[in-house]
Amino acid sequence: MKYVLGIDTSSVEFGIGLVSENRPVMALSRYLGNSHAEHISQGIDYLLAASKVAAADISHAAIAVGPGSFTGLRIGIAFLKGFFFGREAAVYPVSSLESMAGSWHAREGRIVCASDARNGEVFWARFERHGAAVTRLSNDVLSPVEQFAEAIADSDIILTDTLGYARSSAFEFLKVTPLAFPVEQFPLQRGLSCATIAASRAGHPAWTTAGDIVPQYLNTVQAEKKRMSTVV
Repeated sequence: MKYVLGIDTSSVEFGIGLVSENRPVMALSRYLGNSHAEHISQGIDYLLAASKVAAADISHAAIAVGPGSFTGLRIGIAFLKGFFFGREAAVYPVSSLESMAGSWHAREGRIVCASDARNGEVFWARFERHGAAVTRLSNDVLSPVEQFAEAIADSDIILTDTLGYARSSAFEFLKVTPLAFPVEQFPLQRGLSCATIAASRAGHPAWTTAGDIVPQYLNTVQAEKKRMSTVV
C-alpha cells in the first residue's frame, strides 16, 4: 500500500486525506453544508496535485460508511466507485464513529463518539486511545438519548456531532461537561483518520472492492424511507 486515500463525507464536515507508507502526506477538511457533491472531485484533485500523486497511483482507499448523513454517505461512496471505475483497487470500510475517534489527538483515555440520529436517538460507540493506538471498546449502536446519557462515565472524553442539524438538542445535557467536545467547535481530520486506520490494517478481512461498499445506516428503516421519497 504505497498510497491510501481516505474519504469521510458522513457529516457536514468534508474530510479527505492521503497516507503513504503509514505516514500522513496531506489532509483537507472543510465545512461545506450539503454541498459535498459539488466539491468532492475538486478536493481530491487538489489533494493529489498538491501531493504530486497521480490518481492512477492510488490503488487503496478507505471510506467512512456510517452511521451518519444519509446523503453524505451516498455521495462519498458513489464518488469512490467512480474514482476506481475500470481498474482494480482495494477499499477498507471505516465506521464514521471510529473515524472520529481516530482523528482525536488532544488527550489519551476513553473516548465516546456520538452523532445525532434525530427523533431522540443517538449513534454512538466507545473507544480508547493510548499514544497513537485507538482500540474499539464497543460496537456502533443506536440508542435513545436517555440511554446514551446513562452510559457515559465522568472520565469519558465525549466527541459529539449534530450532523448539521441546527435544531439538535441531543447533546444539550453535555453543555456543562468539561470533557465534551462538539466537532462543530473542534474540527477533526476524519478523512486522514480513515486512511490511517486502513493503512494500519493490511491483510484485514474487511478489505473489499469499491463496488461492494455499502452504507451502514443503523437506522435502516428511516434511511430507506428517505431514499424512497427522493425516488418518488
